[in-house]
Amino acid sequence: MNFCGLAIALGLLIASFVISTLIIRLGIPRLHTSEDETPKPLPESVSTKVFDMRATGFWIGFCETFLIFLLVIAGEFSALAIIIGAKEFVRNKAIIDNPSYYLLGTLANLAVAVLFALVAAHALGATLPGQTITP
Repeated sequence: MNFCGLAIALGLLIASFVISTLIIRLGIPRLHTSEDETPKPLPESVSTKVFDMRATGFWIGFCETFLIFLLVIAGEFSALAIIIGAKEFVRNKAIIDNPSYYLLGTLANLAVAVLFALVAAHALGATLPGQTITP
């Protein structure tokens, strides 16, 4: 493993977290289902800071993105279901109250993190399942 690939992977991890956080905190709360409905701020979006390092949601999101990176680089794509299952278990009441926000947030974070993790895996020279190595 080379230092350059590791630095690229770390940069992609941070970029993935920043982009998905911006989508989740700034983009998704502005969506609404009908034209006459005013979007309501969600509990996670009431804070004036987008990146509040004292909030537990910030660290949960970072750990979620980090786990996605580890699992993708390790080639364990099926284990990504654990993240979705754990989130559903912990946030069951919040998901029932506003399912579209949590579904969109989870899918946005998952999509961005998997995409960036695949690029990081390539930079690290990791071999993913089903990938053949050509000399």
